Amino acid sequence: MSYKTILVSLNEIGRQKELVAAAVALGRATGAHLSGLYVIPAVQVYPSVGFEAAPQVFEGNRSFFKENAQRVRDSFEDAMRREGLAFDFHQIDARTPVIAEEVMAAGRCADLLLVAATNPDEITGVERDFVEQVVMAVGRPVLVLPYHGSAQLVLDDIVVGWNGSREAARAAFDAMPLLAQAQKVRIIRVDPQKDPALRGSVAGADLAEALARHGVKAETQGYPTDGQDEGQALMRCASDCGAGLIVMGAYGHSRLAEFIFGGATRFVLTRMALPVLMSH
Repeated sequence: MSYKTILVSLNEIGRQKELVAAAVALGRATGAHLSGLYVIPAVQVYPSVGFEAAPQVFEGNRSFFKENAQRVRDSFEDAMRREGLAFDFHQIDARTPVIAEEVMAAGRCADLLLVAATNPDEITGVERDFVEQVVMAVGRPVLVLPYHGSAQLVLDDIVVGWNGSREAARAAFDAMPLLAQAQKVRIIRVDPQKDPALRGSVAGADLAEALARHGVKAETQGYPTDGQDEGQALMRCASDCGAGLIVMGAYGHSRLAEFIFGGATRFVLTRMALPVLMSH
């Protein structure tokens, strides 16, 4: 198994440098074709209110992305040519104001999507829940860069969050091309002592055995939450061991339940400090 096509979503203007650098790292590591995607959203039309006869039209986002289009394209294409990587670039004039819809439509024909998280404290023109929409509905693994910091993609040491769920299984095997090249892979089971079914066994050993048949040398480790959220514990573990990437399933509970009650996915997306590969 290998990645042949990686879609790079380039609408987070403030994270262009980080997105392009991560795309280069992925291209070098996998030899995949890198497809840059830039969406010009449609104007936002608001229904008329009160006695106004005409609806209100907002063109700010569309104008912003049109003004930056050439700079984004040049940045992406120059880096790809400089590195000698296979690539193409697509600029889409969207049918709706929602950028995520076009990214998902294009992303379903890719092996992996590369996106940047949206800063909740800034207005970037991209939907605040862009990453959540894409991860939930695209049907492909999504590698998310944090919205702050260097976001350097280092693939030598990878942490895999494992709880035996469908989402965790998808993420682990979706990440196989990266795991196979890593020098160290750690399968982390958060609070295994709380699961009676795991008594007398090594948490994650079955996954490690399956990955070993693909040439992945993985070690297993239980990790206590110490009262923390599971997502917080997973990130703390990755930080403690100096990992450069977290692999995890996304939204094992409904998105609404995580919004109301909290959850590992939501915590990681709002607090992430290093790249995370997610599958749903």
